[in-house]
Amino acid sequence: MIVFGGENADSYYDEGVTASMKGDLEAAVRHFERAIEMNRHHYAAYHQLGKCHLRLGDPRKAAELIQHVLRNKPAQIQPRLDYAFALMELGEWKKAQDIFGEVSREKPNNPRASLGLAYCAFQAGQWDAAMLLAQTAANQGGGNFAALFLLGRAAGRAGRAEVAAEAFKRADAVLEKHLETSPNQPEGHYLRGELHAAQGAFDKAIEHYASAAGCAQPGRQYSAYDSRFNRVDVLCRWAYCLYKVGRRDAALKIARDVLTEAPDNAWARQLTQEKQ
Repeated sequence: MIVFGGENADSYYDEGVTASMKGDLEAAVRHFERAIEMNRHHYAAYHQLGKCHLRLGDPRKAAELIQHVLRNKPAQIQPRLDYAFALMELGEWKKAQDIFGEVSREKPNNPRASLGLAYCAFQAGQWDAAMLLAQTAANQGGGNFAALFLLGRAAGRAGRAEVAAEAFKRADAVLEKHLETSPNQPEGHYLRGELHAAQGAFDKAIEHYASAAGCAQPGRQYSAYDSRFNRVDVLCRWAYCLYKVGRRDAALKIARDVLTEAPDNAWARQLTQEKQ
């Protein structure tokens, strides 16, 4: 392995950051692991390695790695937030909420802390609180897609149709810009599908899920704006929307495709058995 800058921990760390930014998480993991091998006290590498595992769909491994950072650097804000997001994905909502709350009290203008609290409120069915916190996160973070999408969903549940429509419109504009720079990557297409599905616009969602499926590679994990998915997830969402608009034969065909990649997928298996 040739590393620009020399055979040392910092160079491997820099290579890992570059690979992570490009979305090559497997390469990033290798670089961060090599940095740690060369310097067991390179806590930034542990943190970034944990973030990679979170994006790869392994929140337990991510939590373990980031917790190691916090045992040695307990005051650092970003590892605390990333640890809380890993806990959230593990279903430990109360622990995550406590961390988000602590950070928010220390750094009232931190958009990630506000967004984390918004997710926790949404999970608890506290629609008004989730809406307010998501709006705060959107304002603090310059209109981040995740905050706007959550705001739209929370507003819809709270019966605030006009707020939901405006939030979804702004979220779609973020994705439009994302797709201008990455039209051949599945993230923007998939999230646009999610955006339209959340509004009940299943025909539009179908188009975007189809585009995402055409871009996604089997076995690869994708991550953008706090959403993590793989090609099987895309296919399942595509089939679900087809099913919702009455195109059940098309949904069944995709469900069978899902089972070739993921034979144990419960939703696809249920759909195929239902049609027998």
